[in-house]
This record gives sequence, C-alpha cells and structure tokens, in this order.
Amino acid sequence: MERLDRMIACLKQAGMRPKVDNFQQKLIIQKAMCLLSLLGMKTGYSFSLYVRGPYSPDLTKDLYAHTEQVEKLESSYKLNEKEVEMVEKVLEISDKLDPTMLEVAATYAFLWKGMGKNVKEALIELKRLKPFYSAAQIAVGVSRAKELFPPSEEEVKRMKAEMADWEAAAVEDMKY
Repeated sequence: MERLDRMIACLKQAGMRPKVDNFQQKLIIQKAMCLLSLLGMKTGYSFSLYVRGPYSPDLTKDLYAHTEQVEKLESSYKLNEKEVEMVEKVLEISDKLDPTMLEVAATYAFLWKGMGKNVKEALIELKRLKPFYSAAQIAVGVSRAKELFPPSEEEVKRMKAEMADWEAAAVEDMKY
C-alpha cells in the first residue's frame, strides 16, 4: 500500500518514533499529513474538518491496521527531493511537530487552502473552532501556516498596488 509506505517514510524523515495508541502522536500525524497534502504531496488521504481540525478516517484505519509497521517505521518508500523539502517545511513551521502548533496551523490551512475560505473567513472560523487556544497561539499558528504558502507573483503585484497609496502617504508624513 503506497500511501501507508509514503506516510511512514514521512514520519521517518521527520524523526518521529510514533506510538499509535498515543492521542497526541495521532494528532501530530493527522495534522502533518494534512499539511503535506495541502502542499501538494500525493498522500492518498483525504481530509475533512473534525473536532480537532483536519482528519482522515482512512489514515486512522491505516495506523491501527498496521500499528507494528508504523511504530517500527518499516517502509521501502523513498521520499523524493521535493517530498523531503515538504516534510522539512512542516517540521520548521510546527516547531518540530509541536501538537498545538500543528493543530492551529493545519486547521487554518485546511480552512483557507482546503476549503477555499478567504484569509479573514478562515481566521474567524478558526477562532470559533479553537476558543481554547490563546490569541497568541492562534496568531503564531496562522502566521506559520501562511509561511507554507507564499503569495504568487500576481498576488504580490496586487498587494503592492493596494499598498501604493499607503506608502505614498507615509512618505508624505515623513516630510513633516
């Protein structure tokens, strides 16, 4: 099963020593695999929004059906250079797979990139879904999620055009 092997290869690359019966570890795996999917990795898992954010029932089934293989990190799959880069990005933005950071970042990214909400709608929904996280945790998680998806050249041009009047006003203010 290629998706299982790829998932295990990702865990191995991330330096995880997974324990399938540990809730936090399953949360980490779910959120990391969701972010990898959103980044374009063909994980073979589909996600939907659930209690703790994006969740794949098929991923959970694979974890339980192949617990020993997952915990021993047994996989013959070799990540390609792009996949390794994606895993490293997720590690970096999540503070080496911190569960809180992953839950906030993955939920926001899923709302934004996976469900097509605009950034404001995604933030409002995230705050509604995660009232138990502080404003600081939300702000950092959102910022980290955005780091995974840098704006396109077209988006940068549009932002620069929108900010041109503000920049001109700031230059005028500096004259006085």
